[in-house]
Amino acid sequence: MLGQHGAQSAKLASLAGATSSPGLNEVLELHARMDRLILVIDAMWSLLEDGGYTDEQLRARIEEMDAADGSADGRHTPKAAECANCGARVAPGLPACQFCGTQVPGNSDDPLRGI
Repeated sequence: MLGQHGAQSAKLASLAGATSSPGLNEVLELHARMDRLILVIDAMWSLLEDGGYTDEQLRARIEEMDAADGSADGRHTPKAAECANCGARVAPGLPACQFCGTQVPGNSDDPLRGI
């Protein structure tokens, strides 16, 4: 799968020289972020392997974390926060409650910022 991503990135990069559009630029930026993220994941896994962790342990943890949101669907689904003022569920990524406007600390933090 990671090899397929690299091939797609190369294809998009070659297209970027031929055309320039906001949509293509956004896709190229997403692919660049994915490339950096893959590099970080590879580095983290190599450190864990050096510490004695196995591929089987990694697979088990992935399955555990995947099912934690109630659906083993191969995706990370962030949980909604609860508004401290009105108790409403606030969708992940929103900085404030959509009903009363109360700020939700930490809900808008992007853990991948800079990656």
